[in-house]
Amino acid sequence: MALPTSDNNWEYVRASAAAALSEVYPRKRVEKALDFVQLVRRQLAGRPAAYDHFFKALKLYEEGRVELVDVLLQLMILCASTPKLLQELNYFLPQGYSYQTSFGMPQNVELITPMGTVPHTSVATAQ
Repeated sequence: MALPTSDNNWEYVRASAAAALSEVYPRKRVEKALDFVQLVRRQLAGRPAAYDHFFKALKLYEEGRVELVDVLLQLMILCASTPKLLQELNYFLPQGYSYQTSFGMPQNVELITPMGTVPHTSVATAQ
């Protein structure tokens, strides 16, 4: 999945997607999802492989090829240096699942699940 090359292109894609998806899903949820995609695009702009991996992991889950916890662990590792992504992703997680982040050096991230807390990952905040 390639990053849209310009903000103008992104705005066109966003408007088209919003119109199509709003016919099926609540408009507020569609807007939140599209805002999140824009955040992913910006936060991972300098890391195209991470951007691709992010959406490939979600697609594998959607296709039923991996379990939710496995995807969430992948995203936690992938986005540990961009805690805002994990905080915003919480909006879309099922009840009982969340990311908890602490800001500082090193960066601490935990995945909370109904089965318990996944041991935290500590990474430097440099990107």
